[in-house]
Amino acid sequence: MRTVSRERTNRLARELLENLLRGRSVTLLKDRDVVRQSIVQALSDEFKREEEREETVRRRMASVRKGPPPGSREWEQLFRKLMEEEYVREGVES
Repeated sequence: MRTVSRERTNRLARELLENLLRGRSVTLLKDRDVVRQSIVQALSDEFKREEEREETVRRRMASVRKGPPPGSREWEQLFRKLMEEEYVREGVES
């Protein structure tokens, strides 16, 4: 996973907030900017956790003897399988 830039995270937060407010089913109890900053923080935290999960999976794959070569179809399948295991271990829906 590539690191998501600060600008991209801010744009995603603004778009998410706008979409929530467009539906008129959400009423903000705090200032828009405070809510947007909270969304930015939540997104940043999740992006960081995702990078940590991926790093954990890469280390696990590197420790496997005679594992599939990086970039191969088998490597990608194993990577996805191990990522799913990480999500389950953390109790996160993927």
